[in-house]
Amino acid sequence: MNKYDLIIFDCDGTLMDTEALYNTVTSEVLTEYGLEGYTPEKCLNDFNGRSWQKIKEIIDEENNIDLPQSVIQNYIDRSNERIENDLDLVTGVYDFLVWANDNFKICIGSNGERGNVTKSVTLTGIDSFFQEENTFTKIQVANAKPAPDLFLFAAEKMRCDPAKCLVLEDSVSGAKAGVAAGMDVFGFTGVAHDKKAADSALKEVGTLQNFDDFIHIRQVLEA
Repeated sequence: MNKYDLIIFDCDGTLMDTEALYNTVTSEVLTEYGLEGYTPEKCLNDFNGRSWQKIKEIIDEENNIDLPQSVIQNYIDRSNERIENDLDLVTGVYDFLVWANDNFKICIGSNGERGNVTKSVTLTGIDSFFQEENTFTKIQVANAKPAPDLFLFAAEKMRCDPAKCLVLEDSVSGAKAGVAAGMDVFGFTGVAHDKKAADSALKEVGTLQNFDDFIHIRQVLEA
């Protein structure tokens, strides 16, 4: 008998190799607002897994400014354009999804902008696994990750006990959310800029195990 009924996948940095793309766009947008210190590397380190509304709040506080809300739409529009040509699945994801879909319920739980998430799913050809009814994003809940709301909402909609859910996450924010939801969390470091630092940070917030390749996740779940 499987220990888990449902696997909840984060999207960016877990299913999709999007972190470099999105953090480059974030850096470009902020530079246009005169905030030149936010390099793609700094954006990855400071904002990974956070909603753009939260990113705006952090930047406003750090710089004692009040960026217009239009900065968020600017980011959404530009990243939407960029993913048309610069988007790839994480290595091994497709084969893992074929296997997981035969053995568990599966869904997405993402802090990403809903339009970006659904477009990414379609562009990378995994829309046969993830459609409207099992793609959950922060717009559907009161509080984005690191609050547990999104994962608990996903479990409810998928009719699964949170204790029987496994979360796959690359970010500290997402891992915190999974732990707070009472779910087991596996950390994913396959696309991390600094795998050692990512591994340490994820373990610190309560991931059970961390992996840099989906084949190893499958091996553990099959065991």
